[in-house]
Amino acid sequence: MADSTLDVTQPLHTAKTNLLLIDNGDSTYSIASAFPSAQIVNLQGFRSSDSTYQPLRLDKATNSIQTIAYEHHEIHAGSHYFVAGVQDLSINNVLDFTWLMPNTTKWIHWTWSISTKSETAWYIYETVVATNPLANAITPFNSNRNSAGASATTMKYELQANLTAANGDTNVAAATLLASGISGAGKEGGFARRENELIMEQNTLYCLRAVATKEGFINFIMEWYEHTDIA
Repeated sequence: MADSTLDVTQPLHTAKTNLLLIDNGDSTYSIASAFPSAQIVNLQGFRSSDSTYQPLRLDKATNSIQTIAYEHHEIHAGSHYFVAGVQDLSINNVLDFTWLMPNTTKWIHWTWSISTKSETAWYIYETVVATNPLANAITPFNSNRNSAGASATTMKYELQANLTAANGDTNVAAATLLASGISGAGKEGGFARRENELIMEQNTLYCLRAVATKEGFINFIMEWYEHTDIA
């Protein structure tokens, strides 16, 4: 077989050889063909921020390629946000959030979790109508505290006396109920969450609602990043 050099500007699956990873001992590594006649080349990755190629790195303890989850990358990029808090609820109280998505293709990728002291019903509605906009605006925090980036969404909340009052301000009659459940049982506490991202529909108003079946507090945390799909 003739000598060949792997073109690292092309995806690895286009190579005509079986590849081996070789630790260079300096936090970089090379790839080599399993065939002796193929030349060894350095494996690099393209960095879009400055259009340069950089060496990919290995963990020294395990020789695994160093990577981070995409949502972790969004924290570094200053495009990841969160809202967290706690609210005491009397029996039949309703904690409502309305959340308006921007009318752009920079979509919101959302996860959430709640914990409750006692039995609490929860609902996520899509395409609600704000008959009376809720009273309190929320400014989400940027997860990168060194970033000046601000969320493009608009979030408001209000503690309502009961479900009738909540529906009077936020009409969910024609909305799509995306998810619902009950956290806890009677006076026993509970927990609920969504780990997989929900990509929110642009230019759409959502209602995130908790209804106290029994009195007690609710802890909540909502996290998301804002990202435009790559064409």
